[in-house]
Amino acid sequence: MTPLFKVTKDITLKASDLTALVSAAIAVLALFISIYAAYVTERVATSGFQSAERVKSDTASLLAALRGVMIKSALYTQMDPKTRDDSTKADYIDIRPEKAAIQSFLNSSTAIAYYDFAARRSKKAQETGKKGEEWRVFFLALTTLLHTDNTYGAGLQAAKIEKMFDSVSEEDIEEMSSGLEDLVGSIKRISQDRQNDPLLFVLVDNAGKKEVNFEDFLAFLRAQGIKDPDVDLFWSAVNGDGHLAEDALKRGAKVSTTKGEIKTRYKDLWEKFSSGPKKE
Repeated sequence: MTPLFKVTKDITLKASDLTALVSAAIAVLALFISIYAAYVTERVATSGFQSAERVKSDTASLLAALRGVMIKSALYTQMDPKTRDDSTKADYIDIRPEKAAIQSFLNSSTAIAYYDFAARRSKKAQETGKKGEEWRVFFLALTTLLHTDNTYGAGLQAAKIEKMFDSVSEEDIEEMSSGLEDLVGSIKRISQDRQNDPLLFVLVDNAGKKEVNFEDFLAFLRAQGIKDPDVDLFWSAVNGDGHLAEDALKRGAKVSTTKGEIKTRYKDLWEKFSSGPKKE
């Protein structure tokens, strides 16, 4: 039977040829590895990459500091009330190291990522009509903890802040990390998101302006036909109107609502009012 394939010439692979092929393959692989290593080294050396990686480590350091305050606060409650606040005692509970770590977080580039994150959360809360979005006051809560002298009170504040992170996902951390790699973009987002931060919006919006009487703004809102229970609650406090206060609370007014939140809620009206004649 005639074979389907016929080898017309024997192919002999010498050891020297095999060695040459292997050497060539190794050379190509080494070139690829060196190029990739150079790329990785260059990227890791950038400030953007380092800042992005710091988001994760700084977040972990902040959480560790908060937990440290909580644990020390719990220990504080078990000590003699008469001597536990005496800093000269050997068993004095000192939370200054944890506070220093929190202050370091506030001064870090990671804080920029969290400002953007908090502003986006605030914007989402406004768009969906959700009230009491805790991330709006994240930085205020951290600052409050720093200035809390009572160790037990600091522990309660730390617990509230730690609980905020229950809603932070891995995707959120990655988004904050990647956002810092583009510093110019981060700066632009700060400007764009400022109006979604009720604390910063009021401060920056009023920078260089003559102070506006908030009571007058409340009157202005009511004159515009605004039927907001929070506005009415503020107005009742100004005028000592108990009946209005009771009605406002029944309609859902929140005693925790701040002046800054009212100004942010009615941003357009606030700008219209504050740009007009001021009361001397």
